[in-house]
Amino acid sequence: MMGGRAHRAGTGKLISHPAFAPGTMTDGATVNAADATVLGQPLPASVRERFVEAGGVRFRYLQAGATSGLPILLLHGWPTWAEVWIPVAWVLGARHPWIAPDLPCQGQSSSLPGKARTLTAYRKAIAAFIDALGLPRFAVVGNSMGGTLAIMAALDRPERVAKIVVLDAAGLTPKLPGRTARMYLPFLLPCFIRAPGPKSVRKLLTKAVFHDPRLADDAWVNAIVAAWRPRDRRKGFMATGFALRRKDASVAADLGRIHVPTMVLSGRHDVQFPWQSAEQAATRIPGSHFAAIEDAGHFPMVEKPRETAQRISEFFDSSG
Repeated sequence: MMGGRAHRAGTGKLISHPAFAPGTMTDGATVNAADATVLGQPLPASVRERFVEAGGVRFRYLQAGATSGLPILLLHGWPTWAEVWIPVAWVLGARHPWIAPDLPCQGQSSSLPGKARTLTAYRKAIAAFIDALGLPRFAVVGNSMGGTLAIMAALDRPERVAKIVVLDAAGLTPKLPGRTARMYLPFLLPCFIRAPGPKSVRKLLTKAVFHDPRLADDAWVNAIVAAWRPRDRRKGFMATGFALRRKDASVAADLGRIHVPTMVLSGRHDVQFPWQSAEQAATRIPGSHFAAIEDAGHFPMVEKPRETAQRISEFFDSSG
């Protein structure tokens, strides 16, 4: 997949797939990495936007980084987009090629086929995406729901996944914490009738996502308001959100079956999935490492990108 020719694998149809940009990532002339964490803002010049059809989904993904090294697949959480990884990928890309897709039903990727919005459906779609890219060996980093999917990818493709890092992952406990569900219900229930406005979005970001309320700025608020405005897309977001309470959204029973090097990271101030539960889950993964990111909530890669990237880099560059 590293070459400049189109690649086909499995049932996936690659629409465009040129080589990774030469060398390491560099800033574009006017775009800073930190300015590109929300959907709709200009991408740094070295980041390529690509599309691939896999598992009945037209995936949009971002791609950049080094021309050699262990590729890294970056999976965002619900309901965001690939851009959340750019500040961290800025560092990882010095030694690794990286790929960050918009998950199905989110960002600019199309919806899952059919009506299912379960984690099982997402799991199958991500497996198809991986097969379509034809990566023989790679690492996976996932945040929130993306963390659940990262673990599922390692369970489904153990011969190809070299290492895993999960940040504030969902699904590490048998059930979605009741406190987390209660945080989202006041936001989700009105969405059955109307799209959320800036006030409710900002409240959710400051209450459930960011430790530093200043990060719930107009760029983030406006991007989420725009994403939830289309009725069909909003229905998909809601269905996925409620699906996180289903049994198949948990990987707690499978943690002992993970046999690849794993790091579990958690924002020290994550109110959705407290760091204590993440640390406890790490003890059930053979040989795993746990670390907390200070002064960070549910999105350490956005709030503390340097420390998060450093932790991930050290883990990837270590032996084992």
